[in-house]
Amino acid sequence: MAKMNQALSIALAAFLPVTSTCSVMIDRDIVQCSSDHDCAKFETGLTAHAVCVKGLCANSGLGPKGCFSGVPTTALDYLNACTAAQNVPFDNCARLGLCGPGATPPDAIPPQSAVALAATVKTVTPPTVQCADAGPNVIYMAGTSDFGPLLKQVTPLLMANSPPYRPVFMSGTSCGGVSAVFDPKMTLIKDVPGTLTKAASYAYYFDDAGVQVSCLLDAEGNVVDIGVSNLYSTVCNPAYVPSTAIAGYLGPIVTFGFTVPAASKQDSISVEAAHIIFGLGGQNPLGLSANPWIDPAYYSIRNSGAGSTALAAELIRVPRAAFWGIDRLSTDNIRDSLMQSAAPDQSIGILSIDYADKNRGNLRVLYLQGGGQLSGYLPDSIPTSLDKVNIRDGHYPLWGYVHFYTANINGAPSGAAGAFVTRFSVPKLDRLLVDAMIDASLVPQCAMKVARDAEMGGFVPNPYKFQCGCYFDLRTAGRASCPLCTTSNDCPANAPACNYGFCETQ
Repeated sequence: MAKMNQALSIALAAFLPVTSTCSVMIDRDIVQCSSDHDCAKFETGLTAHAVCVKGLCANSGLGPKGCFSGVPTTALDYLNACTAAQNVPFDNCARLGLCGPGATPPDAIPPQSAVALAATVKTVTPPTVQCADAGPNVIYMAGTSDFGPLLKQVTPLLMANSPPYRPVFMSGTSCGGVSAVFDPKMTLIKDVPGTLTKAASYAYYFDDAGVQVSCLLDAEGNVVDIGVSNLYSTVCNPAYVPSTAIAGYLGPIVTFGFTVPAASKQDSISVEAAHIIFGLGGQNPLGLSANPWIDPAYYSIRNSGAGSTALAAELIRVPRAAFWGIDRLSTDNIRDSLMQSAAPDQSIGILSIDYADKNRGNLRVLYLQGGGQLSGYLPDSIPTSLDKVNIRDGHYPLWGYVHFYTANINGAPSGAAGAFVTRFSVPKLDRLLVDAMIDASLVPQCAMKVARDAEMGGFVPNPYKFQCGCYFDLRTAGRASCPLCTTSNDCPANAPACNYGFCETQ
């Protein structure tokens, strides 16, 4: 803090004048402030946050205007904490007619059956490869369709295991993954041939070259070893509580974004706008419509069992079974529908960040402004970065955890399930596993500054005992501010832990 104050005190151009007539002079007898609070009256623009330095108000370079500069203790403190990250506000008053404190949109209304929209069913050629032949040992998994990018990255680690394992995955929804473990009637997964009104569904795996291969399950079906979900199990069913019989393992952070085609002119959205779009079909009887997103035929969503829908539902206050739009049936289809849209400015979807990141030339995630938040933020500090700064420090709210659920046998997971889930449950993760998460655009818990203990709950300081934020910075931004180390003996007292080559506080 002393170094920052010294730097600010000698940067004459940064000082905020008391009056316009003394903007190029510093009068040592003038006392503008005794605390940062006294400097609020000098703040200008959207990003000027003034701080008190030796009695004078200076521009800290942080924002947005009016941001919180103390130690965060509430959700709003985190959302509005001062930051160097880029931010773009969404004007609820001008755009939606929601003006003044406490202005809120009307309650959501479920879409009427007369305007119910259905996705086009795509023809899928049945595979010819047997899933049982994928490898010497197969792990059968089922759940959220967002899991593909992480599965691809983790497969080589599992194949290098002793003995080697190959995961085979049946794509569906987060709640489908939960039910596949908790509901005895749902533990078998089977091939789903397509019909004129229903898309085909086949399991798949990644081969040694990283190529996705569709495969045929056994005729009688295969028992699911691991259910994969972006939701706590009780969100899907209050009775689905992990126990000694069924264990839940917490994985990395998965993030979602309100996403538009790259050709769209839109750059930001608020939770109030998202409420009007997905809860009212874009129409606001108490204000202005959510232009240009006023045609539900251009909304790309998943059904109520999907993690993207359930998490967004909590944030924008829309019942997850009452979303307007088209259930695109898979994350791949949401991505494709947005990229191929003939009306890019009207199109919007809820897409997991791992898919959005891999298609940045064709898709853009909107700056998201949470309830009571001063401005909107991307998951990353700037549009070209992959640093996930705003997820990690609490500025970006639309995220949850990847969960792995598995049945226990005599108090422990099966050999197949254990080969996977135990990798995520050790205090210090294998660095190659951390790399796999980062490469899949996920955030390992050790890189987070905040945590949640409930679905879309408030932020708390991350209690994770092993930190890897500096290594995450190196892998995503090519640089890190922490001292390098080989052992803890190389580290200072204020950062005594040597983690992945960097000195961390723990």
